Amino acid sequence: MVGDRDLLAFRGGYYDLFVSLLWKEPGGELLAAVAEGIEARIGGARGLHSLLGEGWEEIGRFLAASPPGALAEKVADEYTRLFLAPGGPEVNPYESYYLTGRVWDRPLAVIRTFLKEIGLEKQAGFAEPEDSLAFELEVMRRLIARQEAARDPDGEARWVNAQAVFLKEHLLVWGPVAASDLAAARAAAFYRGVGKALGGFLELERDFFKGWGPADIKTLEDARRGYGGSGEWKGPLFDPSGGSDDPPPDHQA
Repeated sequence: MVGDRDLLAFRGGYYDLFVSLLWKEPGGELLAAVAEGIEARIGGARGLHSLLGEGWEEIGRFLAASPPGALAEKVADEYTRLFLAPGGPEVNPYESYYLTGRVWDRPLAVIRTFLKEIGLEKQAGFAEPEDSLAFELEVMRRLIARQEAARDPDGEARWVNAQAVFLKEHLLVWGPVAASDLAAARAAAFYRGVGKALGGFLELERDFFKGWGPADIKTLEDARRGYGGSGEWKGPLFDPSGGSDDPPPDHQA
């Protein structure tokens, strides 16, 4: 992990892609970039992980079947139905939701403590809470950038270890299940492929970080028991009572 610039670029590129696809509706330019050279990308992904390859194949089929002029609008509509539907989105991509059955709950406070300890904070314009799937992927992207900027192997190892802790205590606990739920969502077409690709990529991350950070990764069930939660829906998408975590007033990105 330390000193491997090719691996660093590979991982950083994937985190950058997933953040771009999940934090808001992707625009036409991003979708065109995803489509460019996709056959080669599918072939490369197959050689790394079967699920990663399946995800790119799904994305390729969707793009091939969609008129270019209507592509961005089609994906934006799907994004809204999956994540923002006022009657209840199909997917609630928040660590708090997966561990306690509610959003704006205790896992969010734990993540905020971790971010404060390593000197990361949410940037202006990112309205989602820090335990959202998009933001946790963004945390990894920024930790990789710090590893890349390190001046010596010891400094680089510090940021590799920070990545390992965040992955094993947060993202790898619930992210693979969220990715699977996204791939299986009724409204998912483009995002079916994104969910599969994300699931395959996180499996690669699990392998990359063997020997780094905590020895074990809790199962989702164990993590839920630790919070006394079932992971079942128990309330509104946003806590209307406010409180110490003070959610943002709207969903603007």
